Amino acid sequence: MVISKGAERVSKTDTYLNCAEVFAYRSTCLKRKYGAVIVKNDAVLSTGYNGSPRGMENCCDRGECPRIPLNLHQGDGYGICRAVHAEANALLNCSREQTVGADLYLTGVNPADGSIHKAKPCPLCARLIIQAGIRNVYLRQSDKAEDYTVIPAAELEWFKEETNEGTDRDSRGQSFP
Repeated sequence: MVISKGAERVSKTDTYLNCAEVFAYRSTCLKRKYGAVIVKNDAVLSTGYNGSPRGMENCCDRGECPRIPLNLHQGDGYGICRAVHAEANALLNCSREQTVGADLYLTGVNPADGSIHKAKPCPLCARLIIQAGIRNVYLRQSDKAEDYTVIPAAELEWFKEETNEGTDRDSRGQSFP
């Protein structure tokens, strides 16, 4: 969490990322806690955190995550994940009319030690963000002031493409095993 010292003032961007971090602490996920905030014209439109659909049993109550024993990484095994992602939850509370031209702020927290995880939407959430007309996505990178990345929504990694070499490529053409 970025906090002010003395007469300093926390920047608007860090304030919205702090808000996303606060919502991440409501997450019911055991693997990674995420919070999202959608802002338009300096007004918060919506917030979200990752967790099971309303009224459904979640991982923190069950005491287990089906993805952890399989060592699945971001975007992998979403079909066995019990959570709706923070970005999706925030978008579900808005109409497209509201989200066109808005910005989304995203913060990830490691549950084990509370440290900041370098935030990044999974490909499915990236598709939703683009489809909703979000302008920019602000991704917190650490607990330091002004340490974030801004990505135009249209440049998010929204799909993985398999190549003939047996590796996948993301939507920007970068390879990974």
